[in-house]
Amino acid sequence: MKKLAIFGSAIALTLLGNVATYAVGTQPAAQQNTNISTKVANPGMLIAQASSMTGVWNCDDGGVYFIRQVGNQIWWYGQSSDGGQTWSNVFQGTITGSRIVGSWADVPKGSIRGYGEMTLRISGGRIQKISGGENFGGSVWRR
Repeated sequence: MKKLAIFGSAIALTLLGNVATYAVGTQPAAQQNTNISTKVANPGMLIAQASSMTGVWNCDDGGVYFIRQVGNQIWWYGQSSDGGQTWSNVFQGTITGSRIVGSWADVPKGSIRGYGEMTLRISGGRIQKISGGENFGGSVWRR
């Protein structure tokens, strides 16, 4: 068994054979009431899940996306370069390995009213649309 604890963001990771268990909280692992905990059969999958996608991303549609990752869940708010007057959207998805599968919808700040499902790929410092989202303008996001 191997244990790793990172304080500040309080990520605790335990490796036992081929099973990895991790917990995320706001207090040191020894003191926290764990609010996210999971077991992963493939420890390689944990690396993509533990890597934070949280931050401001730019997309090839000219928009800015504010992404938040909590565990293996992703949320974003994206808006066009005119402050969201042309389009504004939200997305919620689940990370599995290097893929994100989720749903998006335009919101009333902008004038467009699209919605749908997309599958995205996480690759290095970028996110790329790989399927779905036919009526979604963007396809590559970078930090």
